[in-house]
Amino acid sequence: MNRRLIAGAILGCAAQLSGVGLLLTSAWLIVRAAEHPPVLYLMVAIVSVRFFGIGRAVFRYGERLLTHHVALSRMIDDRVRVYRNLERAAPAGLPRQRRGDIISRVVSDVTTSQDGLLRIQLPWIYTLTSCAVVVAVLAAVSPVAALVVGAYSLACLTVARLGLANAVRVDSIAAAEARSTMSAQSAVLASTSRDLVAYGAAAPFTHDLHEAIDAQARTQLRTGWFAGLGAALVLLSTGVATALIAVSANGVRPVMAGVVLLAPVALLEPLLSVFEAERLRPAVLAARSRLDQLDDLRRPVVEPLVATHAAVAGGLALHGVVAGWDSSLTTPTSVTLERGSIVGLSGESGVGKSTLALTLAKLIPPRSGKLTLGGVDYRDLDGQDVRARVGLCGQDDVLFDTTLRENLRVAAPDVDDDRLRSILTRVGLGPLLERMPAGLETPIGNHGSSLSGGERQRLAMARLLLGEHQILIFDEPTEHLDRDAARQMIADILSLRDEHAIVLITHSASVLAVCDQIVHIDPALDSDAAPRPAPAPAQALSLA
Repeated sequence: MNRRLIAGAILGCAAQLSGVGLLLTSAWLIVRAAEHPPVLYLMVAIVSVRFFGIGRAVFRYGERLLTHHVALSRMIDDRVRVYRNLERAAPAGLPRQRRGDIISRVVSDVTTSQDGLLRIQLPWIYTLTSCAVVVAVLAAVSPVAALVVGAYSLACLTVARLGLANAVRVDSIAAAEARSTMSAQSAVLASTSRDLVAYGAAAPFTHDLHEAIDAQARTQLRTGWFAGLGAALVLLSTGVATALIAVSANGVRPVMAGVVLLAPVALLEPLLSVFEAERLRPAVLAARSRLDQLDDLRRPVVEPLVATHAAVAGGLALHGVVAGWDSSLTTPTSVTLERGSIVGLSGESGVGKSTLALTLAKLIPPRSGKLTLGGVDYRDLDGQDVRARVGLCGQDDVLFDTTLRENLRVAAPDVDDDRLRSILTRVGLGPLLERMPAGLETPIGNHGSSLSGGERQRLAMARLLLGEHQILIFDEPTEHLDRDAARQMIADILSLRDEHAIVLITHSASVLAVCDQIVHIDPALDSDAAPRPAPAPAQALSLA
């Protein structure tokens, strides 16, 4: 066990016992002082009161410092674990996960899970220690009082563990689901509000969001009601225990009467903390369960236990590769990509061109066939090694709501500003950079909303070049661009051929005409299906 956690738990027990000792010692001191003894008879109690008062704060500070360090370290580990699970499962394992739900798990569930240590496990340790010490002290003074306090403590702990936790379990799980739904609905409204308002379709989404908010409020209200009832039971049982001690604890010396009578009150704070812990337990368990579900996300690509490194200067070869998701397949594709070559992948929309691009980047596995990089089978290569050689620029690459610099540093975290300016100039964004007063510090808005379509494409292209890949895949690079912008984009891409192998995925015949080789992709057909006619030849997009 972590030494910090052990030390923190010891300090927490010391802090809780200091609180108990402060109350009981003060009770003894007040009763003893009423007898007007010489002050020297009270010095030990006076010093003890001061020690317990100061020690309680000091011990609690040390306990919080150590235990929160452990809890926050675990939270970091959990968050990294979630990110790794999402990375491992992307892209094939995530389509069924709502964006808001994933955000809720990454943020809320990870934060809630740390309460398992701080607000459940440790309070139980402190409370059990306090109860044991108080009962042991009372046993030396009044066995009857010790028996009453022991029974009182056991009854409260049993009600908390078996009663309250079961009472709030269903509501806590429902609250977690409602919070997840609320996050998902909020994410939908935040990302699509303009379109929803334009089409007058916002009402159903806002209704669902309000339903989720109301559901969470109802579950939290019921949970709070049960927690309040538990606190009331502790207070009531404390009064009953005190009354029983007052009636049954005969023969106690007068000076110890205050200690005996206030013993149940001394345990009031730790017992209430246990009831709060049990109120939180179902929510923490639900959060951990939701995080554990991410461990079970389907891994689309199985990485080798011992990876082989591809030859640095080797090309990429496809041998009868069939790409596709579970419900669709493409025809076998065979092609070799070497430096200086430009290969076009064509086919109708939805035929699987982008799916094949994901396969080339080893983000999803081929359904059949073989891929080699530098003569090494993809199955023997680590995915990160493949993606270091093969770069993909999608038609809707994500641009983050931050600055130009930070969007580019996604591909190269340690790159300096001179290199960034050089890359932006190379892809034709030099004039844009000059127009921006803040330069690289200019925010580009959500999904690059402050940029035009062509500028977004070029920024994604600049990020791709920063990765220094040997093979560049451009998925629909001229999509949403006018003819002049498309012509310039293709000219910039062709200028990269001396240093890279280039794959152009497009349905544009004019773009395909500038390629050295064209591979037409069709959906897999039954043997008795009619063959698909070959595409008509097209004139090349003029680069003049």
